[in-house]
Amino acid sequence: MNLFNDEEFQDISKKYGTGNAAIKDVTIRYTALSYYNRLKGAVQRDRRGEVVFCVIRPGGRIITVTCSEYPENVYRIPTGGIGHREDILEAIFREVKEELGLEVSIRSFAGVVRICFEHEDDSVMFNSYIFILDETGGSLLEDASDDEISDVREVGLEELEQITKDLGCLNGKWQDWGRFRQVTTGAVLNFLRNGSI
Repeated sequence: MNLFNDEEFQDISKKYGTGNAAIKDVTIRYTALSYYNRLKGAVQRDRRGEVVFCVIRPGGRIITVTCSEYPENVYRIPTGGIGHREDILEAIFREVKEELGLEVSIRSFAGVVRICFEHEDDSVMFNSYIFILDETGGSLLEDASDDEISDVREVGLEELEQITKDLGCLNGKWQDWGRFRQVTTGAVLNFLRNGSI
């Protein structure tokens, strides 16, 4: 279930990878069965992975987002689902428009984080495709068709590093989610700093 498509990865890498798109394998062992089952259910229903979109605004700042149900002052790099039969490049443009209301161009395809989520003796694979994007049009949040995002914070690399650390320090019911989002936000940070996820 949810097998990684190497040919698809290579095609996107050749087009947008600037020679350094990487594959990173990560295992996250979940403590909460409820969160694990929610993720596994999404994969089984309609989601083979996600696009992770680092949108860089014309002034050079990076868009991070929060939602009303998140813990206070918790932000992350935005993401959006890829349907089982959906083209990844179509997904990235669709999701950015729906979530942020923006039009973008692809600066770079950073690579994919292949995450194995585990709970006890069960596991599910999930692929997070990392894109670095330049904003080219639209009106942030005003033109969004999805109202999931409640606030946006534009940050530099030092602030993004703190956001990444904060995600890994969440406790209680947000701990497992925070570890997941630390991986994807951290991959963006690593690429922007070091050229590799």
